[in-house]
Amino acid sequence: MVRRLVVWLGLAVCLTTACAGPDGGPSESAAASTSESASSASRTPSSTTRPTRALARSVGRVVAEHPEADIAIAWAPVGTTGKVQVVGDAQPLIAWSTIKVPLSLAVVRAGHGERMGADIDRALTASDNEAAGRLWTDLGGGGTAAAAVEEQLQRGRDRRTGVPPQVTVVGFSPFGQATWRLTDQTRFTAALPCLAGSTSIVDAMGRVVDGQRWGLGGLDGARYKGGWGSTPRGYVVRQLGIVPGTKGDTAVTLQVRSGTHEEGTAIADELTRALRAHRGDLPVGSCD
Repeated sequence: MVRRLVVWLGLAVCLTTACAGPDGGPSESAAASTSESASSASRTPSSTTRPTRALARSVGRVVAEHPEADIAIAWAPVGTTGKVQVVGDAQPLIAWSTIKVPLSLAVVRAGHGERMGADIDRALTASDNEAAGRLWTDLGGGGTAAAAVEEQLQRGRDRRTGVPPQVTVVGFSPFGQATWRLTDQTRFTAALPCLAGSTSIVDAMGRVVDGQRWGLGGLDGARYKGGWGSTPRGYVVRQLGIVPGTKGDTAVTLQVRSGTHEEGTAIADELTRALRAHRGDLPVGSCD
């Protein structure tokens, strides 16, 4: 596959809107739970506003070593409006089960978090598609459910991602078919811990089952959600997560489009090892 990389010390770094592109591809499924309005987030920017050269080289090397794959990783400090930093080719890709995070948040916001708690937990910890389907139905299905999930995305500073109200690819859920750009996903993830009602969601993201702990699961204390599935242009794996630091947290997202699930998760593991080697260089932030 063709990768359009801008080389800077052996890697590509682009900031927020510079990484946006056209829509693309098919999808998977999602889950539910929500929160109230965003609490006031800290506006104090991290002392690290750009990736250090060591971090840039390390992550960029992984991207360069896999010319056959489309790879991108992004991060931003939690609880701030700082820039999203991207390394690699951040093409717009299908959300797959990462959309289960705002879906779950929507159920909590609707006041059904306790009643639907078991399904929220299964959707987030085991990526259970049937549980996610019940969450979608609980929100009313169709346009009503889609609007509820979009509301959570908007509360998380993602104001352009749309959620299909109906099935667009036979065999897949409508919500999982959303195209979720990496920069938008990173903004949402950075805001997530600061959204009222998100505590149970973030907690479940810290209890992912064995077998789904690839990628960000290799970082101690990370809370994350993955998504994966086949598209006409290759197999996609994605993750969004919150990585703890000594003085705050960092939102990290990644996506890989390669030949198989095994290849994609192996590359996600490599990206995580590179990140772990320079974890102290990540920009951190926190909620008030």
